[in-house]
Amino acid sequence: MFAAPASTAQAPSRAQLPVLPLTELDERALAADLDNKTFSLTFAQPVAVRDLLLLLVRGTTLSVVPDPSINGTFIGELKNVTVRQALGLILPPLGLDYAVDGSFIRVFHREPDTRIFDVNYLAAERAGSFTTGGGADPFNTARVTTSTASDVFGDIAKGVQGLLSEHGTFNIDRKAGLLQVTDFPERLDRVQTYIDVVSDRVHKQVEIDARILEVELNDPKAESIDFAALARGAAAPGSDVVSRQMLSGLAPGDVPRFMTALEGVGRISVLGDPHLLTINNEPALVRAVLRGGTLAQDDGITLAVTPQIAGEGTIMLSLSPIVSQQVAEPNGKTPALTSVHTTDTIARVRDGGTIVLGGFTRERETRERQAAGIKGGWFGRATVVTKKRIELVILLTPRIVNSGEAQ
Repeated sequence: MFAAPASTAQAPSRAQLPVLPLTELDERALAADLDNKTFSLTFAQPVAVRDLLLLLVRGTTLSVVPDPSINGTFIGELKNVTVRQALGLILPPLGLDYAVDGSFIRVFHREPDTRIFDVNYLAAERAGSFTTGGGADPFNTARVTTSTASDVFGDIAKGVQGLLSEHGTFNIDRKAGLLQVTDFPERLDRVQTYIDVVSDRVHKQVEIDARILEVELNDPKAESIDFAALARGAAAPGSDVVSRQMLSGLAPGDVPRFMTALEGVGRISVLGDPHLLTINNEPALVRAVLRGGTLAQDDGITLAVTPQIAGEGTIMLSLSPIVSQQVAEPNGKTPALTSVHTTDTIARVRDGGTIVLGGFTRERETRERQAAGIKGGWFGRATVVTKKRIELVILLTPRIVNSGEAQ
């Protein structure tokens, strides 16, 4: 009915085996019979599984005890496999499993197990927003909103479903933060690996150091900062660390040299120096007040930053800065509307690196009363108006925080 096994590693004859009392089994010999000896089997016609199990342990110190209800057949070819490998290949497709107890191999029907996993996440959609300006006129209001519409529990449910067998079931308790899965052990191990990876990614934190600078340009004819020139000035001579120019800024490889180059462009004032800590893929919001505007108390910059930790020590940043400034009527009494400058971009930066955003320019007027003289004496006092070009520069330095570093 079946072919005899062709063993590639001949087992010693029974005369060569040491005679041991039943209470003194040689564990090394048992392990050798399970894992070290290989054989090959070919079955062109179906063979009963119970007969096949007996054939696997023939010539070894092992005994096999199959469950009486086991039935089914096997057809195929096994080449250069050990007893343990043969059992692992033959039994699972038939819904069977085995356990080794001393020299005995028990074979039985596989039963699903139930395991509970912790999935402690926020089951909510989070959004941050800030409104500048006021009044009924919609042009008087500027708003920036960054939101995360992902459902972590829903995403986990989809991921787990693809890992289960056709008999597997699961349930997620959002309020308790628990995932209950019933399936075979190897499927539960896959779910555990998946949950561990998700937890590691979702719970990572990003620390962001932000500096919001105001640069009063020295050149009265300049409309904005020449970032191409800054990139050249911020690159150390003979160094491989260079500044990469971006559409509206750059990524300086040497921040101190960049600041020195920036000081040569104009007078620098620090508007804000916030320190942020946010979860991976969650937005953080920064608000700073601009100085020297027509109505300084209503002028400001709002910056929404959402970090996403990528591979190889890099971070993707979704950036949405919005700059608003009240523009007064010619009579200088009431604001006509809010001047708004916005942008939305995605930047890639290494862990601990710095990116610089620019391009937000405005004009500042200063008025001074000065004495005006004419030939033969003083005529009175005159108002001198001086116009300066101002540009906002934002420096962002993100750093991945390990869970053990969180404060």
